[in-house]
Amino acid sequence: MDSFEKEIGEALSNSKIPFVDYGLTRSGAISLEGIFRHSDFPSLSQNKNKLFRMASMTKPLTAYLTLAVLEDNAIDLQESVGNYVPEIDNLPIAYMERDVIKYRKNDVPISFHHLLSCTSGHAYEHHEPIVSELISKKEIPPMKNGDDAFLKAPLVFKPGSRWGYGISYGWLGIAIEAISGASLDENLRKYLCYPLELTHTSFNPSQSKIETLQPVFFRGSDGAYSDISSKMTLGLNPFHYGGGGITSTLSDYLKILQFLLKSMKSGIKSPIVSQMFKNQIGNFDIPPFKSYNQNLVLNYDMHPNVKKSWGYGLLINNQPLAQKRSEGSGSWAGILNTYFWIDHKNDLAGVFLTQILPCYSHQILKAFEYFEELSYKYFVKS
Repeated sequence: MDSFEKEIGEALSNSKIPFVDYGLTRSGAISLEGIFRHSDFPSLSQNKNKLFRMASMTKPLTAYLTLAVLEDNAIDLQESVGNYVPEIDNLPIAYMERDVIKYRKNDVPISFHHLLSCTSGHAYEHHEPIVSELISKKEIPPMKNGDDAFLKAPLVFKPGSRWGYGISYGWLGIAIEAISGASLDENLRKYLCYPLELTHTSFNPSQSKIETLQPVFFRGSDGAYSDISSKMTLGLNPFHYGGGGITSTLSDYLKILQFLLKSMKSGIKSPIVSQMFKNQIGNFDIPPFKSYNQNLVLNYDMHPNVKKSWGYGLLINNQPLAQKRSEGSGSWAGILNTYFWIDHKNDLAGVFLTQILPCYSHQILKAFEYFEELSYKYFVKS
């Protein structure tokens, strides 16, 4: 343990990253909870219970909530979401023709499976040129406004025709509330927070917990960091966004990862969690991410030359990563450079939390990858 802490500490210090909370868990017990604070940022709190904006690391939680609510209400995954949220049927498909954005009617009902598997046709403004252009022209509102108006953005492909990362989990949150008659945060408490004793995980943190939020830094092209916390509303909006609205801590998120490991390692696997780890998109490709807002996110090709698929709320690597996670592991990330993986074959999950823009910074990715390599070096026997 001391050798692991020494090696990761040296690597993080050399990387100049302001702060990282990191941890590892097995299905039986939490193995490691650590924090790093760079000496160049002496005002940073040494508190291990600081709150993080988890952003898209919310998605596996919303996937679990959706599957649980559908199971409890005997609703099929292939059923049309429009039966519960009629306005989703009004979304047109936007397309580009000779540099002009045009629209056509969507004639394929969007199912819960479509939303969960990211095959619904929804997109993110920072990854899709059509949506980015519509926002720049103020024809649709941006996500940063904090309400649910951005969910009215058009689709960019026919549902079920390919994989595309977007705002579909926001619609899942709306559907969960419509079906259950309770807020997304109430469902989170019912299905995850109370059973797992999560005391700091919420779509709606109290004022006292907001005061424990980690600061958010922006790393400029010159490598200098600036504190942009005052400009951030992510995780603090009255609208509960199922695709990225959760705030949590290192300790709580490790409990979530431990729960998912247990559910996959037990003699009788959880049918809900098993669906999350199953390839739900067939032979569709997971393409590299192209950025249309370099201040928010950089171009990124996840695990190039490795076959990948998407489960429900999780990216699945269909091949092992050298010196790291095994085939069939689940993972994802958040836009403030938060990362996790769940390797149920080796009974190991890890999480790496910071709060820095832009996402997919080479410097931070390199540090996270080294953290994962060290985890297998010290915690998984050859």
